Amino acid sequence: MLVERIMTSPCLTINEERTIEQALELMASQDIRHLPVVDNDMKLLGIVTDHDINLALPSILGTEDPAAHLAMPVTRIMHKNVTTCHPLDFVEDIAVDFYELKLGSIPVIRNKQCIGIVTQKDMLNTFLELTGVTIPGSAIEVAVPDQAGIMHEVTRVFNTNKVSIESILVYRDRANPGYKLVLIRMQSINPTKIINDLANSGFTVRTPQNSGL
Repeated sequence: MLVERIMTSPCLTINEERTIEQALELMASQDIRHLPVVDNDMKLLGIVTDHDINLALPSILGTEDPAAHLAMPVTRIMHKNVTTCHPLDFVEDIAVDFYELKLGSIPVIRNKQCIGIVTQKDMLNTFLELTGVTIPGSAIEVAVPDQAGIMHEVTRVFNTNKVSIESILVYRDRANPGYKLVLIRMQSINPTKIINDLANSGFTVRTPQNSGL
C-alpha cells in the first residue's frame, strides 16, 4: 500500500510568519495535534505539535505573561529536522520510522512542497483495514512449516469449502524455529469446518476458544 492511499491531503499547514497563538487556535478549531510549518511556496520548514505549544507556555503558577509567549512566531518552537516521506513510498516503510523514531506524524513532500500528512491515527486505521477486523467474520491462526508452497495447501482448504479470505498475516513462530504462524481472517462466522479440514490436513490451528481465552 502506498502513502498516497492513506495520507490526509491537502493537509492544514501554518505559515512561518504566524504566531504560536494562531497555531494554537488552528489546532483547537480543527481538532488536530500536528501542524507543518511552511513558507509562502509551501516548502516545509518544520513541524509543531500541541505538546510543543504546551511546553512553550508559562506555568499557571508562574508570574510570566502568557500573552508574550503566544505572540512569538511559531518558528521559535517548531522542530526543524523533520522526517518526511513521498506519496509513492510504501506504508510499511514509513511504519518503521513511526516505530523506531517514536513519531506522531510524517509530512508528505512532493516537488519540495508539503502536500499532505500521515499521522499515528492514519497508521492505526490502515492496520485495521489490512487485518480486515472491521469486516464481519472470524479468525484462526495456523502453524505452518517455513517452506515454499505451503500456503497453497492452506488456501486450498478455503477454496474447497468456498469460503472467502478477507486477510492473511504471516509472522515467525518464535517458540518454534522453522515454523510460521498464519493469521487468517475469513468471511465466515462459523469456522468449524475449516478448522477440522485444516487439522485433518496436518496443520495445527488455534482460535480464541481453544487457546483458553
